[in-house]
Amino acid sequence: MPSPKVLIIVLLSSCLLLASNRIIAQSIPTQNLKGQVIDRSIKTALSGASIECIDLPNFKTISNENGQFKIASIPVGRHSFRINYLGYKTATLSNLLLESGKELELMVEMDEQLNNLSAVTVKSSTNKVKPINEFSLVSARKFSVEETRRFAAGINDPSRIAMAFAGVQGNGNNNALIIRGNAPNGLLWRMEGVDIPNPNHFAAVGTSGGGISILSAQLLANSDFMTGAFPAEYGNALSGVFDIRLRKGNKDKREHTFSASTIGVDAATEGYFKKGYEGSYLVNYRYGFLTLMQQFGLNIGEANTKFQDLSFNLYLPVKKFGTFTVFGFGGLSSQNSELTRDSLVFLTDPSKRSASFTGSNTGAIGFTHSIQLGSKTLLKTIYSINANSYNKENTSIAKYNSPIVTTRDNEFQENNAVLSMTLTHKFNKHHLLKTGFYTTGKGFDLHQREAVANVLKDKVKTNGNTRLNNAFLQYKYDPNNRWSFQVGLHAQYFALNKGSVIEPRAGIKYQLGKNQFISVGMGGHSQVQPLGNYFARIKVGVDTLQPNTGLDFSRSTHYVLGYAIQFAPNWNL
Repeated sequence: MPSPKVLIIVLLSSCLLLASNRIIAQSIPTQNLKGQVIDRSIKTALSGASIECIDLPNFKTISNENGQFKIASIPVGRHSFRINYLGYKTATLSNLLLESGKELELMVEMDEQLNNLSAVTVKSSTNKVKPINEFSLVSARKFSVEETRRFAAGINDPSRIAMAFAGVQGNGNNNALIIRGNAPNGLLWRMEGVDIPNPNHFAAVGTSGGGISILSAQLLANSDFMTGAFPAEYGNALSGVFDIRLRKGNKDKREHTFSASTIGVDAATEGYFKKGYEGSYLVNYRYGFLTLMQQFGLNIGEANTKFQDLSFNLYLPVKKFGTFTVFGFGGLSSQNSELTRDSLVFLTDPSKRSASFTGSNTGAIGFTHSIQLGSKTLLKTIYSINANSYNKENTSIAKYNSPIVTTRDNEFQENNAVLSMTLTHKFNKHHLLKTGFYTTGKGFDLHQREAVANVLKDKVKTNGNTRLNNAFLQYKYDPNNRWSFQVGLHAQYFALNKGSVIEPRAGIKYQLGKNQFISVGMGGHSQVQPLGNYFARIKVGVDTLQPNTGLDFSRSTHYVLGYAIQFAPNWNL
């Protein structure tokens, strides 16, 4: 029989153990999951959809009359969720990360069930290869913000993530993309449905990449990347399309995020304008790490490198008049290396005999309006303005006491005003039509000077304006859950040289089984040249000519055959 002292010690130890277990259990952090369930085609809200956590079945809810839902106090960590709605295919979202410091908000887009079934059998399946744009049947892939954060060496840059996709490789040390052997400038950047300039720091004229992306992962939602035979709504591109979408800010609470990395110092804020209103704001600012170090007197590398950027998305719904948004981004970047007149350094380090300055600034702002016209039609109107400038200057000295000679002095400025209107009509669950146009007013001031016998000569010197018009019509037919067909036409007209083209597009997709499909696509694609190419000057005798003013579009015809299989929950080929 143990002594009373031993019993007391055992009893106290048991109480302390139970209390500590209770404290530990109570200290597990939790987070809220919320979002909206909508029809993929025309973005109508789906009321009464069921949302449940697969690995924690007790956490579930039903979407309200606006398609919105919220599941509170889920333990943080990675979870998978299943969304069901009568008449629609089950959607499964796998491996979502809930973090303690920030609510997770989702936009769940669902496809109608095309087979008429007497009984509905729910089967959980997911395919990360499937793009957001349902007209993209071939050579398209959705990429998530989660991927941009988790890919090795991705540095939160969607362009670098795309380098892991089939047929895509990087161009040197920057994030420009070579897609199936095409030049990097064949890529089209689009944001919230409108074409934008190259959104990268240190971007040169006529390129699609740069050193670092201006777009912070804090602002991005799931987006599409296409590598060929893209649908008719995309024009003025040869190799691929990056279709970027922005997420909305938190409409229920104000949240603030701060992070620091080797890229830079990043600060974001989001929240509601007023309680009870569905509108929200999201703003992100980033200041480059190298710039910050230079402020403290620490020079890393031979050049003085600076960059900073700002991006934002304002969501402004109006009950009877649809939804308005205001979005934009801006980036400033420069790199400056200096030459030296120190005789010792001049003789021992040849790189110090020359200097260069590169400046690249880019910005865009857009206003969108979306409104439902009845229960089957969506009208979206966008007006956007953007501008970019690029400066490049090179200087050198022959001897440490010689005068400085400028060997290159380039200044390029372009600005665009874009008006876009798109109408989507869903006749029924089998037939979908989308048509629209976008017109771009292009202003430019271009000056390129190169040294000939130590004298700067003008190679390009012009300013003015022109216009690029695009229009499209595309139709999608889904006879059943296995087959999908899409056809379309894209028309393009460039006022500068009166060039025009009409291009056919088509795609077919066949579902072989639960998790595999084959796809076939074709399309004609064209692109205008970088504006400076049209005004290049050459010397012929005593005359100066501009032989490129009549340059036609660069053109390409794509034929694509694809096969995809998801042979395990987290494996796609």
